Amino acid sequence: MDKYLRTAAVLHDLLGGTGNIVSLAHCVTRLRLTLIDRAQVDDTALRAHPAVLGVLERDTFQIVVGPAAVTPLAAALAQLLADS
Repeated sequence: MDKYLRTAAVLHDLLGGTGNIVSLAHCVTRLRLTLIDRAQVDDTALRAHPAVLGVLERDTFQIVVGPAAVTPLAAALAQLLADS
């Protein structure tokens, strides 16, 4: 398992799993998610994860991971969601 898939698996669980994630997209530096229940997110652990540079709540729940990691991490998380 590569590092992006491992990181995506941890983020997936911290976000409440497949049942809590409605949609996933990304921009240049952020994963953008629509969640069913914001209360299912483990904020403390998510913010403490070394891959997470920040968390923002706007029209979507956004996890800042940086430009180098965002595309492969989004692909790995999408793969996990599709496989679930």
